[in-house]
Amino acid sequence: MEEKKNNAVEKAERILSGKEGENPERAERAKTAPKKSSRAKEREKKRLAAARKKAHRLAEKQKAKAAAIREKNRRKAELKQRKAAVKAEKERRRDMLKNETEKQREARITEEKAAKARYREQKAENREKERRRKMQLKAAKAERRDKNRQKRKERNRGTGGWLAAVISLGVCSLVLASVLTFTFLMPTESENMLETSYRRSFYDTVEQVNNMDLNLSKVLASKDGVAQQTYLVDLAVNSELAENDIQQLPLKDESKYYTTKTINQIGDYAKYLGKKLAEGQELSDEDRQNLTMLYKANAEIKAALDRMTEGMGPDYSFSALSDGNAGDIVISNFSDLENLSVEYPELIYDGPFSDGQDRIEAKGLGTGTITERQAEEMFIKLFADYSPANVRAEGYTEGVIRCINVYGETDGEQMLAQFSETGGKLIMFSYAGRCESVEYDGDTAAEKALSFLSAMGIEGMKPVWINLANNVYTINIAAEQDGVIIYSDLIKVRVCARTAGVIGVEAAGYFTNHTERVIAKPALTVKQAKAKVFSGIDVITSRLAVIPVGENSEKLCYEFSGTYDGSTYYVYIDAATGRQVEMFKVIKSTEGELLM
Repeated sequence: MEEKKNNAVEKAERILSGKEGENPERAERAKTAPKKSSRAKEREKKRLAAARKKAHRLAEKQKAKAAAIREKNRRKAELKQRKAAVKAEKERRRDMLKNETEKQREARITEEKAAKARYREQKAENREKERRRKMQLKAAKAERRDKNRQKRKERNRGTGGWLAAVISLGVCSLVLASVLTFTFLMPTESENMLETSYRRSFYDTVEQVNNMDLNLSKVLASKDGVAQQTYLVDLAVNSELAENDIQQLPLKDESKYYTTKTINQIGDYAKYLGKKLAEGQELSDEDRQNLTMLYKANAEIKAALDRMTEGMGPDYSFSALSDGNAGDIVISNFSDLENLSVEYPELIYDGPFSDGQDRIEAKGLGTGTITERQAEEMFIKLFADYSPANVRAEGYTEGVIRCINVYGETDGEQMLAQFSETGGKLIMFSYAGRCESVEYDGDTAAEKALSFLSAMGIEGMKPVWINLANNVYTINIAAEQDGVIIYSDLIKVRVCARTAGVIGVEAAGYFTNHTERVIAKPALTVKQAKAKVFSGIDVITSRLAVIPVGENSEKLCYEFSGTYDGSTYYVYIDAATGRQVEMFKVIKSTEGELLM
C-alpha cells in the first residue's frame, strides 16, 4: 500500500516537473526557455502538494476498506461459530433429556433449582451493593452541594434580590417538571383496567385452589358415597375456574403448563370418580392413594400461591409478568412448580388429562417433517396480519405431538406458536392482545375463528359453544361429518371481543384424533332416544354427535339440550343402546358460562 502511494507521488512530481514523457527536443527547449516566474513556481508547488494529499487519501481509503472487509469476515466467522455452538448445545441437551433416567432427571432438576436459588441470591446481593453505592453517591453529592451552597452565600452577599428571583424561577420550573412527570407516568385507563383484570384473576386462582384443598380433604375424610359425590362435583368446578383464571394471567405458557395440567388433572379425576360413585361403585384403595397424591400436589400449588401473595407487596404490577423477568416472585414460583408432575406417579384412567393420553399416537398430522426455518416461515405467513417482528424458533416441546416453538412480537406483546414437527400443523397459538372492552358479538367472533381455521387449512368445522369472559370469546369448534358433530375433533379458539382478532388456538385434540370415520346408522330414532331423557327436561334441540369415551373409544349419541328448574342441560343418549352416556349442566360464574 505504501509503495503505491510513493509511486503515485513520484509520478505527480515528474508530471509537475515536466520530466514525465519528455523528449530531447523538449528538454533542449526547456534549457533555452526563459526562467519561470516565482508565481508559476508557487502554483506548481501547490499542485504537487494537492497531488500528494490526493494520493495519501486514496491509499488511506483503500487501507480502511481492506480493514473493514477483514472485520466483516471476522464477525461473520465468529457468528457462524456461535450459531454452531448454540446448535450443538441444543442437540446435546436434547439427546441428554431424551436418554436421561428418572434419577438423572431428578438430579438435574435439583441442580437447576439450586442454580436458580444461587442466581436469585446473587441478584439480591448485587441489588444491595448497588443500593449502598447509590446511597454513598447521594451522601457525597449532598455534602458537595452543602459546601457549594455555603461558598455561594459568602460570594453573593448583597445580591439577595437577584438570587431570590432566580430561586423563584427554579421553584416554578421544578413544580412544572413534577406535574409533567406525574402526568406522563400516570397509567392510562385501559392499563388500569388490564391490571385490575390480572389482579382479580390471580386472587380468584388463590381462592379456587384453597377450595380445591378443602374439598380434597373432605373427600379423603368421608366414607359416605353421596357426600363424596358432592365434594367431587365442587372439586371439579373449582378446578375449572382455577384453570380459567390462571390462563388469564400474562405468563408464558411454559411457566404455567405443569400447574394448569395438575389442576386440570385434579378436576378430571374428580369427574371420573364422581361417575364411578354414580354407578354404584365405591372408591378403591388405589383411588384414595391417587387422591392423596393429588392432594399433596395441590398443597404445593397452594403453598406457592401463598408465598407469592406474601412477597409481592401493595405496589406489585401484574402487567409486568409479560416481561418474563426470571427474578419476579410470581414467575419464579410458577417456574418452580414446573417440576410437580415428575414428582408424582402417573394417573391412568378414563379422562382427557390422564397421563395415559401421552401414549396416544396423533392421527391427523399427515406426513413429512419441517425444520425450524420452515416453522418461522409458516409463522410469518399465517400471522401476516399481525405484522410480527423478531420472529425466531426456539427449541421443541415434547408430548403426544412434538412441536417447534416459534416466538414473535407485535404491539409490544409476545406471540407464541407451536408447529408440529411432523406435518407442520399449528398446534397452539397464544397472544395476550389488548381486550379492554366488548365491541363485537359472539357470531362475529365465531366467523373470525372459522376464517382463521380456514387459513390453517381446516374446513368442515362448526361452532358448538361460545363463552365470553374478561372481554374474550372462547369458541369450541368441532368437526362435522355427514351432518354429525365429532366432539373428539375439537379446536378451541380465543377471540378478542374488542378487535375480533384471534389471540389463542388449542388444536392438539383435533390433530390427535382427526381422521375420516365410518359412522354407523343409529339403531334408535330421535323420538325413541328422546324418550330416554328425564321428562322434566324441556328439550329444545337435538342432533347426532360422536363423543369421546375413555382414552381411545367413541360413541355415536343423540345430543339433547333443554331446560329444567331454570338451568340448561345437555344430555347424551347412546344411539345404539338408549343408555345415558353423559350429561352436562351449564354453570354461570364470573368466568362466563361453563359446562360441568
